[in-house]
Amino acid sequence: MTAAHLDGGATIPRESTTDILRRIEAAHGTYATRPALAFDADGTLWEGDVGVDLFEAFLAGRCARPEAEAALRREAEAFGVAAEGGAHEIASALYAAFNAERYPEDRAFAMMAWAFAGWREDELAALVDRVLEEKGHAGRIRPALLPILGWARSRGVPVVVVSASPRAVIERAVARLGVPAERIAAMTPAVREGRLAPELGAPATYGEGKTRALARMFPELAVLAAFGDSAYDAALLRAARVPVAVSPSPKLLAVAGTIPGLVLLAT
Repeated sequence: MTAAHLDGGATIPRESTTDILRRIEAAHGTYATRPALAFDADGTLWEGDVGVDLFEAFLAGRCARPEAEAALRREAEAFGVAAEGGAHEIASALYAAFNAERYPEDRAFAMMAWAFAGWREDELAALVDRVLEEKGHAGRIRPALLPILGWARSRGVPVVVVSASPRAVIERAVARLGVPAERIAAMTPAVREGRLAPELGAPATYGEGKTRALARMFPELAVLAAFGDSAYDAALLRAARVPVAVSPSPKLLAVAGTIPGLVLLAT
């Protein structure tokens, strides 16, 4: 076992998949309630961000529709983002502001879900499938996590995925890992008369919103182990008996000292 060194001399133990499975197995039998494994998706279960892939394809195809324009304009005005033109131009300006760190992540990730306002769900599903295929999603899944998912299946331990990406892309991205749609919490736009609406239909799944989503959707489950890569996964990691950082971002490493028992998966 090695360790990742942080500023100030602190360290995070770096452990193999086998080591982490031993931790999970040891903790598994100590629960009075039903335990679960909780995973972030992008950057954790796989390399890259399928929500960003989807939104960039949306922008590249100039796919924003008039139904989204008023809500996009309100969002731009609220955060001082200069935007002229129609829905496509405003969505593009918001995305540029997000990349420049002038538009907060929680609002940006929510916007990337409801900006598809006016789309039918089957239209969105078709775009999702194309993007996942073009980006080689199957080859981006982290092999080090597959034995952990296999352990969960063999023990009957539920796996839940909590993501700040749009639900449509997460559902299809995790299907190949055997995670059913009812075990997913993600950014979910409202649907009216068969078309997506320019607002969320459920609370945002970002930061503390991830743990609230777990408690709301799966109140019977305790978090045995959690896996994440970003600072906005910190609340989810703190909720777990075995918190695991997977290819952690610098911002997650910066708050690692606030997550008791955090270990780093050697990938």
